Amino acid sequence: MIFTHEYSILKKKIFTTIRRNTGFYKVGHSYQVHTPEQTFKAKVIKSKAISKLEIDDSLAQSDADMNAVDLILLLDKWYGKKFDDFVLLTLRKL
Repeated sequence: MIFTHEYSILKKKIFTTIRRNTGFYKVGHSYQVHTPEQTFKAKVIKSKAISKLEIDDSLAQSDADMNAVDLILLLDKWYGKKFDDFVLLTLRKL
């Protein structure tokens, strides 16, 4: 799991991230997390399918240090405006 920015949420023991819902990330599985400043393992403790309409300012701020509009624009840039199948992962650092 790669993060291109050192988001403030990554400093916490439990953090969230929004990813494309490909079925790759499974609850109970551990993944290597790479950021510009650190590498660590984290275990998925919760997974919830979400759409762009479910992304509010609170979720966007905690996930990506930005407001909902900016996060949705970023997701549109990465995956296209029509793509709307995401997963909200809650992870715990190991």
